[in-house]
Amino acid sequence: MRISAIGEFGLIERIRRILPRPRRAILGIGDDCAALRPTAGTDLLLTTDLLVEGVDFTLQTITPRRLGRKAMGVNLSDIAAMGGLPRAALAVLAMSPDGEIEFVDELYHGLQEEGARFGVELVGGDLSASSTLTIGVTLVGEVATGKAVTRSGAKPGERIWVTGRLGAAAAGLAALRAGYRPPDDRIETPCELTSPLQEAIRQAIERHLSPIPRIREGRALAGAGVASAMIDLSDGLASDLTRLCRESGVSATIREDRIPIDQAAAAVAQHFGHDSLAMALQGGEDFELLFTSSWKPADIAAIFPDVATVTEVGEVQEAGQGCRLERRDGSTVTLTGGYDHFERR
Repeated sequence: MRISAIGEFGLIERIRRILPRPRRAILGIGDDCAALRPTAGTDLLLTTDLLVEGVDFTLQTITPRRLGRKAMGVNLSDIAAMGGLPRAALAVLAMSPDGEIEFVDELYHGLQEEGARFGVELVGGDLSASSTLTIGVTLVGEVATGKAVTRSGAKPGERIWVTGRLGAAAAGLAALRAGYRPPDDRIETPCELTSPLQEAIRQAIERHLSPIPRIREGRALAGAGVASAMIDLSDGLASDLTRLCRESGVSATIREDRIPIDQAAAAVAQHFGHDSLAMALQGGEDFELLFTSSWKPADIAAIFPDVATVTEVGEVQEAGQGCRLERRDGSTVTLTGGYDHFERR
């Protein structure tokens, strides 16, 4: 059925039936505004993100439900980077009146599912007609008063760390562009694969389509006072580290031999003839956390015994040197690259 068959208010009521009744919100869908009551002793965190068809996704490479989950997940990652706890979300959707109602159903199921994993309630939003499919989420979170971890606290002499492993999301995108699809989409792959490579492609695609927000890790770092500065790796280690250094007024050097490249990324990169290091540094959408700290490595590792791997990748330096990559042979190059929405392509 087409959206035009039931109109805006019919679609709102349909969405309202998909979502459970909010427990934390004082008011949810049905009024001009949702109403929340902040927890005493906390600061509010607010973030928003857009996913635009043809720029951030294509409907040939992602299902509506996965799209909903990713739209929520990229915002959750921003809250994680501040050491916060996500609470409530607003979602906006702009699409053609000729779009299918079932698409909207699946999209909102995905938004709801990913939010529910982290205790987030979807409490409202907006709908509009548009020739370009666009999904936006605004997420509200909380952090203990004065405890938000910003990008501006890094100091010379501190070490630079990342959670998890890098490059799998970029490898997954490369596989999708080559015509491979995850098993749940029931689409044939372009050619026969060996089982290990098939599993690597599956893992990489999963990382691209379904990023894992590091909420627990961010809260652990903030709660223990470990991180002096932090950012989520949405556009690539190269560009996101540069942003953090700019805000902190420092320089940085990271070492090639310490970059934790995901095994699936390495296998997929080799298969397609790509550079796995470039995927890790510049690919983006890993949504791991990059943070700086003066703590000893053993003390940091002890915080994550059963959550995520953390790897020391370099150190913070005095301003004026920029961000650099030290090669395995000891030479250094300027750290460049990463995703820029407004870069000419």
